[in-house]
Amino acid sequence: MDQSKAIAKAVTSITQKEPVHIQFSKDSKLVLKRIIPLLLVYRIPPEGKDQMLSTLAKSETCSVVGKESDLDFNAVAAPIIRQLIDEFGACQLIEIWQNKDMDNDVTLHISQKSALPIAQKFIKDFKTNDQNLALSIAIQKDAKSPTPPGTVPFINPLAEEYKQLIYTGIAIKPHYIDALTGNAYPLILRNYRDVFTKSLRKNFLEFVRLYTSLKVSQFRMLKTTELQPLVMEIDQNLAVESQKFDFLLLVSPLNTREAWLQFKKDKFLKSPKFRYRPMPIDPELVKRHLYDLRIEDIDDPTIAYLFRDKRKELDAMMTMLIDRGNEGFLHGSLQVFGNVSDNLLETAKAILLVYERNGKKKAPPKKMINATAFAKLAKEELAYLRQQLPTLETGVRIREDITGIMVNRGVLNISKYYEVEESRARALIQHEVGTHIVTYFNGKSQPFKLFSLGVPGYEQLQEGLAVFSEYMVNELSGDRLRIIAARVVAVHHLLAGHNFSDTFFLLVDHYHFTEETAFSICTRVYRGGGLTKDALYLKGLMSIITYIREGRSLSPLLIGKIREDYIPIVEELTQRGLLNNPILKPRYLSEPYLQNIDKIKAGDNIFNLSNF
Repeated sequence: MDQSKAIAKAVTSITQKEPVHIQFSKDSKLVLKRIIPLLLVYRIPPEGKDQMLSTLAKSETCSVVGKESDLDFNAVAAPIIRQLIDEFGACQLIEIWQNKDMDNDVTLHISQKSALPIAQKFIKDFKTNDQNLALSIAIQKDAKSPTPPGTVPFINPLAEEYKQLIYTGIAIKPHYIDALTGNAYPLILRNYRDVFTKSLRKNFLEFVRLYTSLKVSQFRMLKTTELQPLVMEIDQNLAVESQKFDFLLLVSPLNTREAWLQFKKDKFLKSPKFRYRPMPIDPELVKRHLYDLRIEDIDDPTIAYLFRDKRKELDAMMTMLIDRGNEGFLHGSLQVFGNVSDNLLETAKAILLVYERNGKKKAPPKKMINATAFAKLAKEELAYLRQQLPTLETGVRIREDITGIMVNRGVLNISKYYEVEESRARALIQHEVGTHIVTYFNGKSQPFKLFSLGVPGYEQLQEGLAVFSEYMVNELSGDRLRIIAARVVAVHHLLAGHNFSDTFFLLVDHYHFTEETAFSICTRVYRGGGLTKDALYLKGLMSIITYIREGRSLSPLLIGKIREDYIPIVEELTQRGLLNNPILKPRYLSEPYLQNIDKIKAGDNIFNLSNF
């Protein structure tokens, strides 16, 4: 396309608020993914393009990248900047370049007094985001317009027509390049890009706040809702690999009932021998497929982070499955599910003692319900959810090859031999259906399959929220709290090197659990070779209590299977239109149960969540 016609097309697209992509030549391109008052410029020097700067420019919403030998930067940028000023009342222009010879790692070049507050805010945000690189950064005030060495300015910000233009130059020392070979260090380059992307995003929000009459919330969608085809391809492939196996089923014993009978026969002195399902996958082949995914080619650093994080977790899980039944499994579990902190252990021990004292009176026999009756209650709760989402497709299965109950990909599975106290049924319905099924289908409504499958480390928040739901419907008993506390103690005992029988006797003799309950707790903890996941129930519950006391809403936690430190990512992707608000709302977050949240805010803690 003729350059003048291309520029005219770009100006028209700005007035119509329509995105535009214009390829001037092989290396020169104008991209306006969204129409916002920002333009990032990278002039490729004669010696060749800097990979980090080029990738950084591509990942931004509005950019001009090219060689001066085949692109007139003034002719392209000037009319675009003038039109953005007309549309928004101001415009931010940022030019980035490489400088090997400066003293600081990063230098902000400004020539306008009005650019100083923005530059100062950039430095503050940059230092916050720079957790790994420890780069030095400074501001340099130039007499003339900021410009890369050996070039001339293509815009004069002091000209009358650019009075509402804030112009900043960012010079970067290329520590991410090997000086001997000229090749980039991939991991360092990635860290650079992530730090600069986050800092530029926050810097633009500050510009909008200070120099336009627009609301900052209008421009929180700093990046485009248009995604590379590669993004959806990798999301689909990660889902395919994740759905080839069910981790918890593969590490849950098939012979629990037989193992319990043999354990009793052996007078509780021999560790039970568990049998597991045959492996339906080749874990090493799954690993190969995971690392064939070209996540490094994704322009969007936030989404690339999500995918790298999930791949890392799946890799660790594959290693655990390879090591199922031997010592290596426990090492993998620590990597995926974490350890037991001193604070968590002491809290668990205190719960075991407090609620034992509160429950000394002998309780009368309680009415039990079987698997069929529990399944009926679960189906009634699913009917409640279908009032919100008529297309909800799930069900309840009663099966012989599991112990207890579990949700698997949105379906509630119940052991044929399952029995539960009738008084506990309502709590478990909210735990399994109101939390695990709700978050699965809220996650399934998202564009990314990752949010229904579970982001890495989602279990702590998920199980904490599930136990919290039991409190919300006034059915979190002291006995239930003792069990989740006992799981923490059992995991700690496992990690201290004790065998199954040692931990069993600790729970029976010291903490006065029944033999069958102690066996059940130990089975969950020792399965596969040692699974530390069960410590997350109490840890997650404590985190939810802290979260509520901070005055934060529970709604974002239901958007899918996420972890708490993903909330800023969820908020960003929601603001960018890449995630949807939760569709399903569980019963426990409606009246008359909401008053229980107020009790937490007023000071209720882990030691007075139960009244029975």
